[in-house]
Amino acid sequence: MSDGAVVRDLHRPAAPPCRLPPFPDGWFRVASSADLPRGSVRPLRYFGRDLVAFRSSTDEVRVLDAHCPHLGAHLGHGGRVEGESIRCPFHGWRFDADGRCVEIPNARRIPSRAEVRAWPVHEVNGMVMVYHHAREEAPSWRVPAMPEMATAEWTPWRRGAEWRLACHIQDIAENGIDTGHMPLVHATQTSAITSECLEPRGPMLVHTMNHVYRLFPLARWLGLRVDGPLEITYHGLGCAVNRALVNAGVRLQYLFLFTFTPVDEEVVEICSQLSMKRLRNPLLTWGLTRKALREGRRTIDQDAPIFEHKIHRAEPLLTERDGPIMQYRRWAAQFYSELAHP
Repeated sequence: MSDGAVVRDLHRPAAPPCRLPPFPDGWFRVASSADLPRGSVRPLRYFGRDLVAFRSSTDEVRVLDAHCPHLGAHLGHGGRVEGESIRCPFHGWRFDADGRCVEIPNARRIPSRAEVRAWPVHEVNGMVMVYHHAREEAPSWRVPAMPEMATAEWTPWRRGAEWRLACHIQDIAENGIDTGHMPLVHATQTSAITSECLEPRGPMLVHTMNHVYRLFPLARWLGLRVDGPLEITYHGLGCAVNRALVNAGVRLQYLFLFTFTPVDEEVVEICSQLSMKRLRNPLLTWGLTRKALREGRRTIDQDAPIFEHKIHRAEPLLTERDGPIMQYRRWAAQFYSELAHP
């Protein structure tokens, strides 16, 4: 379970349809690694499709389309792992890691079309991610492992809150670019914030800001300015890594990872997890980690009603306070291959 958080299912009134396809290309989280022990099977639903994930005997995670091509049984409900394959609970057809049927009990031959779609899988940062592409092309990039996790100086990932919101995935990722809303919607956390640099790097985008915080009232009572750089690194539209350095009398460093995954054409799942650079005092590290998780949850809770009722404006009226939104959208356009000319 996440720390004091539950999945929120919100539903907005009918709104004009978004012009953007609901399922962009890229890597998207579909499960936590901890939720898939060896030999386990997990039914999933993302991208408007039923999927099944399983962890093989060699600890590899596989994700397939869920329904058997025989008579349509769902492999995630009663299917069992056998070595590197999964067996259908209905008539025992067995499918390998590539989705090919490799055994049919008591059958003399296997039909040539006896297969299900196998999705590219990448397990990283405590998450199982799959690659979605509108044209089913193979991935040309991956979400990297966070280097902070390779050292004991940082705490292990702690799962935060999860939400399911009725909105478009691009609008959620855009939230970290839109500096104009932060001192207003997030007034309890943010006093001021300025965009310093937006740097596209292929499928990656780095947004650097300077953040003045309202948090840590004791430090502010002592006359200290609580501020520091905030860097958000996007890996496609499905993953945003927030690196925050907070000067609050002591240097606090946080690594917040948010993932965004389309469930269907209307709903997007948001998940969060956090690591913090350890302080000398373990109890203080623990307390500040819990506080950061609460603030991360509060931030999305503050945004949620707006996401649920807004529409996507392709040509917004912007001011100099809004941050580099249009530059972000030009970068995001690369993830909509179904809009590209053949």
